[in-house]
Amino acid sequence: MAINAFSDVVSISDSNYIRIELFKRESISPEKQRALMTMKYARLFGRDTVIPLVNEQNKDFSYYSPITIGGQNFTVDLDTGSSDLWVPGIQCSSTQCGTHNRFDPAKSSTFVPLQSNFSISYGTGTAINGTIGQDTVIFGGISITNLTFGIALIDGFNSLYEEDGILGLARRNGQLSNPGIIQRIKDQKLLNQTIIGFHLGRYKLNNTDQSFVNLGGTDANAYIGNIVYNNLANQTQLPGSWIISLSNIQVDGVSIGINSPALIDTGTPNIIGDTTQVTKIYAMIPGSSSNNGVWSIPCNTTKIISLVFNNISYNISPTELIKSSNQSGSLCESEIQEGGYGVWVIGAAFLSNVYTVFDYDNLRIGFAESKVL
Repeated sequence: MAINAFSDVVSISDSNYIRIELFKRESISPEKQRALMTMKYARLFGRDTVIPLVNEQNKDFSYYSPITIGGQNFTVDLDTGSSDLWVPGIQCSSTQCGTHNRFDPAKSSTFVPLQSNFSISYGTGTAINGTIGQDTVIFGGISITNLTFGIALIDGFNSLYEEDGILGLARRNGQLSNPGIIQRIKDQKLLNQTIIGFHLGRYKLNNTDQSFVNLGGTDANAYIGNIVYNNLANQTQLPGSWIISLSNIQVDGVSIGINSPALIDTGTPNIIGDTTQVTKIYAMIPGSSSNNGVWSIPCNTTKIISLVFNNISYNISPTELIKSSNQSGSLCESEIQEGGYGVWVIGAAFLSNVYTVFDYDNLRIGFAESKVL
């Protein structure tokens, strides 16, 4: 049965912003997550569209939103690490597509087919293949005309994924869309400010916490204190991406010494960093251990890890640092893992602790301590 989240959507708008409620995906195994992470970042500096990730016993990430394409309803992962929109097509030949909402060009009076195909590979044989078209997309009540998107005929998703497809929110042009949805919104002057604010629910701390995005403004009720902005870093390696400078990481206030570019990625569940620096973090957490490069920490740890941006420290709650139980009942897999991607990848394990603003007008990212709502 296809997922239909639209009956539960509550959109609240005023003169400053539009609010869109988000939904969280159910879980799959850690092994599947690690395989997908490898696929997602196998070619980090050339990637376009990515598969979002999930993790067993952790529902504090993988957030998706309803959209409408050509009058047809879908749910899509909101991914600031990729650039394109795609959903399954009615002619999708893979068994996975049968569990999702599928786009039918015949049911849209505004659909325009484009004489082009697409194929996005993930390095291990999994791929998204299909055709490209244009249609009117409604996102948070905003109607974006002539948006290019992919119609998947072979879909790498399966029934474990609740969302139908992906909506990329990176600034760069994608493989399918030129320009992407946010540039279209900006060009068509559909918002007074071209910004998106993310409040990702902290479900481990409060299982009723809300998840939502704000379009066109920020919600002062969603955060504590002030939003501090970070200008985008040099984009020579990943032009058009949401990369800022990570100036330090601290464990209980003690610096490990780091200055690295960081990709702020709502489509990634955890935090991935340089192997040497990650090892330094766990050297400061007694009882930590690594099994084939996968780090675990004591499940009852009280250590506070903080990421420092623009001289402001943002804490990660020890509760939110825990991913899932490992072999031993006293050890839990950590949300911070090592990977050789050349940049730190900062996903929902951190972003659930902060209200995050992606400012397309001023090319900057803002953080403020998130409220539990």
